[in-house]
Amino acid sequence: MMQSELLIQPSWPTQSYFHSVLDQDVLNQEHSSLISSLYMNEFLDYDHMEGLDDVCSWLCDDDQKMESEIPTDKSTENSYIWSPTISMTSSESHDSEAMEMESETGIQNLLTAYTEAIGLQQRDLAEVIQKCISEKVNPNGQTLERLALNLFPCSENEKVYLKQESIRNFKTAFRGFYEIFPYGRFAHFTANSAILEAVPNHVDSVQIVDFDMGEGSQWPVVIQVMAQRRKSLTITSVKLEDDNSGLFEETKMHLLNYAGSFGLNLKVEEKELGQIVNRNEFMAFNCMLGLPHMGRTRRRTQVMDFLKVAKQLLVKTQGIITFGDGEYSERMENSPNYPSFFDGNLSHYKALYESMEWGFPSYLNEGRIAMETLFIAPFISSTSWLQKWKEGRENMFSQNDLGLKGRKMSRESWSEVRELVKEGESPYGIGVEGGNENEMVLEWKGIPLVRVSAWM
Repeated sequence: MMQSELLIQPSWPTQSYFHSVLDQDVLNQEHSSLISSLYMNEFLDYDHMEGLDDVCSWLCDDDQKMESEIPTDKSTENSYIWSPTISMTSSESHDSEAMEMESETGIQNLLTAYTEAIGLQQRDLAEVIQKCISEKVNPNGQTLERLALNLFPCSENEKVYLKQESIRNFKTAFRGFYEIFPYGRFAHFTANSAILEAVPNHVDSVQIVDFDMGEGSQWPVVIQVMAQRRKSLTITSVKLEDDNSGLFEETKMHLLNYAGSFGLNLKVEEKELGQIVNRNEFMAFNCMLGLPHMGRTRRRTQVMDFLKVAKQLLVKTQGIITFGDGEYSERMENSPNYPSFFDGNLSHYKALYESMEWGFPSYLNEGRIAMETLFIAPFISSTSWLQKWKEGRENMFSQNDLGLKGRKMSRESWSEVRELVKEGESPYGIGVEGGNENEMVLEWKGIPLVRVSAWM
């Protein structure tokens, strides 16, 4: 099978949402080899990209339609989503590269000036600089140009249109994004491995409390392993006050149908945080925050409340806490001012953009840019970054502050996840951090993209 064919195969069993069913022989493996085999996936091969065309076809077919339908005015004439690629001679290409480097340098200097103005509360100056940046952005440009476009959106009409397009194409895009890039698979593999390793053999019932269940994409592997171990499973989705997605009932149906195909006694429920009680032999509290495929984030104060409840309930029962973080997550004391916090976020998402570029050949740029718009752009906003910094200064916390003890990640999981990202063959790497080696980090050229930690 060519790598292009491997690419579009489900890298783990989302068949209840997407398509086929796993061969029953896979279920006879031990859980560690089972979950690793379900998550493994080849990286893109630039010489064999036919299969990726199918994943991205919906993204690329609507180019003309999108350009004609986006509401525009004088302020947005230069902010279309993308434009046709124009072939250039060698000399023109060198001139273009020089101009792109000059543009990126100019934008970087303007961004530095902008953050300094914000830090000094010089709002009028910041607005002038923001307008200068908006005139230099290019949706087809280099990484920093595209980042700046999302930091300072030009038009409310454009944002509304893109949101409508996102909703219309979300399921197709979600599958493609999750399976092409390692961010979500790394986080889910690492967290699920920690959970399954922590469940004692003698317990009959397991409860997973999920902070942000969303599409339920993390749990098919766990469902299979629990069915193999003949244990009952309850998945409790936390009902957040600001969640208006309406995903729960659809996700519940998919998970129940999937569990039924393996004969698993599964219960799926939704509860507010204060309604969660201990009624199972083992409890796993799982929190995934700001992973790129989620396309959404939550307030850190909500995460803190979740972890407090988890700590209280785990005093009386066996269990584990798993925490995945796809946002820039340096402790606030390491960001003494807003410019340093802004620069940290900028470096984080610039690395994320660059890792996506590495995973796409140039002839599918339109598809990549659309995926950036759907999944990465929601995390990039000068307004939300400033708000997050202010909230962080007022509510500095970490798992250590709660008195939680790190649970060491297994060497087997570390080895498997290194294979998942093809460490040594790709610019991705896996780091192990934490006082008790309880945290694994997905890195791009040394820059952390996603962190997953385990606690008890």
